[in-house]
Amino acid sequence: LRMAKIVVGRAPRAAVSGTPRGLRARQSTRRAPRHHPHHRTRPTTSSSSSSTTASVSVDRLDEIEERACVDMANRLQAAELSVPGHGGPVKMTFVGPDGQVAGDKPVLVLLHGFDSSCLEFRRLFPLLEADFEVYALDVLGWGFTDSRGQDCGPKYKSGVVVEFLDKVVGGGRQVTLLGASLGGAIAIDLAAGRPDLVSKLVLVDAQGFQDGIGALQYLPEFLTKFFLEVLRSVPLRNAANKMSYFEKDKFATKDALNIGRLHTFKNDWVSGNLSFIKSGGLAVSSLIPRISQQTLVVWGDNDEILPKEDKFKFVDAIPKSALRIIPECGHVPHLEKPQELAFYVRELHDL
Repeated sequence: LRMAKIVVGRAPRAAVSGTPRGLRARQSTRRAPRHHPHHRTRPTTSSSSSSTTASVSVDRLDEIEERACVDMANRLQAAELSVPGHGGPVKMTFVGPDGQVAGDKPVLVLLHGFDSSCLEFRRLFPLLEADFEVYALDVLGWGFTDSRGQDCGPKYKSGVVVEFLDKVVGGGRQVTLLGASLGGAIAIDLAAGRPDLVSKLVLVDAQGFQDGIGALQYLPEFLTKFFLEVLRSVPLRNAANKMSYFEKDKFATKDALNIGRLHTFKNDWVSGNLSFIKSGGLAVSSLIPRISQQTLVVWGDNDEILPKEDKFKFVDAIPKSALRIIPECGHVPHLEKPQELAFYVRELHDL
């Protein structure tokens, strides 16, 4: 039964020239979407919601070489969203549709991993725009979202996504959630807790069976702040950068390191991480068997960060699930093998 759900292999992809430093948006190997004269269209989020602003400035962006990153950063928008339990609104940053969108396109929402930003989807996002209404979110406390010093614990991380779906995407619309690494835990929390909002689920090398963050939550605040400075440091970021990829020489570049640190210079980076650590982190393992949505599990076969058996545990625990294993790929298929991941996401939606 398990083997019937698993596919190991290489999805079709177009040949791409160049290196990650100058990566351009790759062309999909799938057909272009058909255009119908009576398709409903709606404006971009910047004009459809009064809570959004046109753009967000990213400090140190002039130091970045990769064109895909610069292009995506220049599309950042912000939405003022009120989350129950907070004293005031937060400014959530995201990248959404550029121009008019067909009203019947599936909505796809991308959630990044621990202490990262939506820019980690810079190579995947352009491959999906033709077939989906895509939103890449900066999770509360990370990315360029401004918590304004408020709690960034698990319930608020999920809560602000719910508010985003209601206020920006549009109330009543079901979405596909794609969660990468720790973003997968947030996606699991939402899929299990709010099945009315989530129609399909994509888990990309997702954290789901490792609950909490261990003893770190019990450290005195001054030691936790010291840990956070280490977390922001170049040596630690460089080590994590190298662990993330199979082809380390090609992808774990200095530019990739700089991209991964861009958000760590924002004003609420320390306070956001501090409140998340003190909360004990995400614990969703008990929710996984409750997932009723059609679920695609995608896993880099050479992931050095999460246990290899986790991909099979997801398939065993989720009734309507399928597993796609990408060879010669590490923890971040959306960065190392975006063409293959995009193919499987389309396959899930019969596109």
